[in-house]
Amino acid sequence: MDNAAKLILENPEINSISIGVYKDKNTFTKYYGEIDTGVGNTANDHSIFEIASVTKTFTAYITAQAVLDGKLSLDDDLRKYLDGAYYNLEFDNRPILIKDIVTHTTGIQRADFSKVLSKMFSIDITEQERKAITDYSKKDFIEDLQHYQHKTTSGKVYDYSGFVAPELLAMVLERVYKKPYSELLEELILKKAQMQHTTMRVAKEDEKYVLNGYTNNNLKVAPLQTPLTGAGGGLKSTVPDLLKYIEFLLDKDNKVVKEMRRPLFYDENEDEEYGYFWMVNGDDLMLHNGGTGGSTNWLILLPNLDSGFTVSFNYNGDRAGDLINTIASFLISDLLNFPTKNAYYLIRDYINNNPDTWLEKYYQLKKEHSKQYNFDDASMLDDLGYEFLELNKTNQAIEVFLLLVSEFPNSAYSYKSLAEGYFLNKQYKLALTNYKKSLELKPKNNRVIEMIKKIEQIENK
Repeated sequence: MDNAAKLILENPEINSISIGVYKDKNTFTKYYGEIDTGVGNTANDHSIFEIASVTKTFTAYITAQAVLDGKLSLDDDLRKYLDGAYYNLEFDNRPILIKDIVTHTTGIQRADFSKVLSKMFSIDITEQERKAITDYSKKDFIEDLQHYQHKTTSGKVYDYSGFVAPELLAMVLERVYKKPYSELLEELILKKAQMQHTTMRVAKEDEKYVLNGYTNNNLKVAPLQTPLTGAGGGLKSTVPDLLKYIEFLLDKDNKVVKEMRRPLFYDENEDEEYGYFWMVNGDDLMLHNGGTGGSTNWLILLPNLDSGFTVSFNYNGDRAGDLINTIASFLISDLLNFPTKNAYYLIRDYINNNPDTWLEKYYQLKKEHSKQYNFDDASMLDDLGYEFLELNKTNQAIEVFLLLVSEFPNSAYSYKSLAEGYFLNKQYKLALTNYKKSLELKPKNNRVIEMIKKIEQIENK
C-alpha cells in the first residue's frame, strides 16, 4: 500500500489516496496525501466519498436476488414491467432484455435519452441546469422514456450506460418487490453487511466528512447530483464500510454472489467478460470502477484469495483513469503474489537512477533474492513499461518490453506490448513483426489485427 501510494503521489494531480484492503478476515486502511492542496488535511476512516458507478454493484446484487427469488428472468423483455406498450423500446424486432441492462448492451445513452440528464457529469454546468437535474422526477423519466427512439439492436455491443439503464432496472426491481429501491438496498445489503455509513444522501451533520473533489488545474468540483433512485451511481461511503461490503461479497456460501458473477456477455473488442454489471474472470476477479467529476475509485475482489480492496482519489481529471488503473494493478499483483514482494519499485528505481546498468541489477536481484521477490508475474514488467510510455519515455519502455519478451517468450501480451512501444516510436517494421508474433500466440485478437492493418496502411503509403 505504501509503495503504490508513494509512486502515484509523484504525480502532482493527485492530492489524496484512500486505500482499504481485506485479506483473510483482516482489514487494513491507510490514507495518503492531503484532501486540499496546502492545507495538510488527511482523509481518515470517517471520510465520505462518492463511489459513483460502484453503486451498480449494489443494484446488481438486488437483481441477482430477484432472479433467484423468481421475481424476474434475465431474458425478460423490459416492457413486461412497464405500463404501456412502448413499441419504441425495440429495434429490428429485438426488444431490450433485462440481461442487456446488466451487461451494458442496451445501447441507451443519456445524451439521446434526455436533454436534462445529458448535463449530469458536466463540470461547467449552469445553476439553471443543475436545478433541472435536481428537480428531475420519475414523471420526467417516464416522459423521456416514452419519447426515446431506440436506434440499435440491444445485446450485441458493450456500450456503457451509466445512468438511464440502471434507473430502468431500479423501476423493475421496485415493481417486482413492491418496495422502494432504498428499502431493498437497506434490507438486502446495507443491514446484512452492517454498513452504517453508506447512503444515497448524506445527513446534514455528516456533510463535514465528505471529501472535496477536484479535476484538472486543481479545480474544485461540486458533488454529483443523483436524481431518482441513484441506482447507477448515487451512493456515498467510507473505506471501512466498503471493506464490510467486500467481506459480505466474499461469503463463499452466498448464492446471490455466485449468480451475480456468472458470465453473461463477452466483449470481443476489449477481451473482457461481464456478469451482473461486474467485470468478471471466473472466481479469480470481480472488478468495478466509478467516477464523478471530482473523484475516481476501484472496488476489486479476488474470491479465490478471500481478498479484495478499494482505492480512491478525490481527483478525476485527464490522467485519473490511467493512475487509478495503475495503482489498482499494483494492489492486485501484490495480493496475488503475497507474501513475496513486488520487484516493480526496485526495478523502477534502478532504471531511473542507473539507466546504463539497470539490466545487470535486475538479473542480480533475480539471482540473489528470487525467494523474496516475485519474478514470475509478467504484469510487473508490463506495468513498468506502460508507465514509461505514459511518461513519454518510449525508449525506456522499449527496453523494459524487450526484457519482458525475453523473460516471457510464450506470452502474446509481451509481444503486443513491445509492438506498441515500437509503434509509438515510429519503428513500424519492428512493431509489425511483434504484432504478428503476438497474433500467432493468440489468434483472433481484434486489437492486434487492427494494428497490423493500420501499420500495413502506413507502410504502403
